[in-house]
Amino acid sequence: MTHWTKLERDLEEDIKRLIQCVSGVQDEEDANFQMAMKFAWSNFRFHQFLDVNGHKVQRTINGVHEKLLVHSDLVKAESWKRLTEAFLNAPLPNTEGTKTEMHYSILAVLLFLSDSPSNTDFTERPRLKEAEKKDDFDWGKYLMEGEEIDMGPYPDTPEWSEEESEEGDSQQPLSRGF
Repeated sequence: MTHWTKLERDLEEDIKRLIQCVSGVQDEEDANFQMAMKFAWSNFRFHQFLDVNGHKVQRTINGVHEKLLVHSDLVKAESWKRLTEAFLNAPLPNTEGTKTEMHYSILAVLLFLSDSPSNTDFTERPRLKEAEKKDDFDWGKYLMEGEEIDMGPYPDTPEWSEEESEEGDSQQPLSRGF
C-alpha cells in the first residue's frame, strides 16, 4: 500500500465507506466485506465505464412523470418534475454549469437503483432552507444621519402645486365624436 498514489488511497477509503453504507457491514475483516472490496476494485480498475446518455435519462424522467400522470398521482408527478428540474439546474461541486453529464450520471444511478420509482408511498418533506441572516441594521436611519428634512406643517400632505392642479383641470373630456 506504500506505493499507492494519493488517488488510490482516497479511492480505497471511499470504497470502504460506500460498502459500509450500502451493505451495513462495518467490520473490514469480514469475508463479505472483503468480497465487496475485491468486486469494487475490479470494477474500478478493469471496467470500461461508458458515458451516460443524457437524452435516455431525460426520456426516462419524462416517462416516470407521464406514468404518474396516467395513474392520477398528480402530487407525485408535480414533485417529480419540479425536483428533477431543480436538481438538473443546480450547480454541483467541482462541476461548472447545469444539466451536465455529471447531473445525468447521478440521476441515472438513482434510476437504476430504484426498484419502481412510480410505485412508492411518497410524501414530500419540506426541506429546511438555510435561513437568511436578517439584517437588523436600520439603513434608512444611517443614511439620513445628519440630514435635515423639512416636512413643513403638514407632513402627511402630498406635494403638489396649484399649477399642476390647473393643468389637470384644463384637459378636454374624451368623447366618441357622435
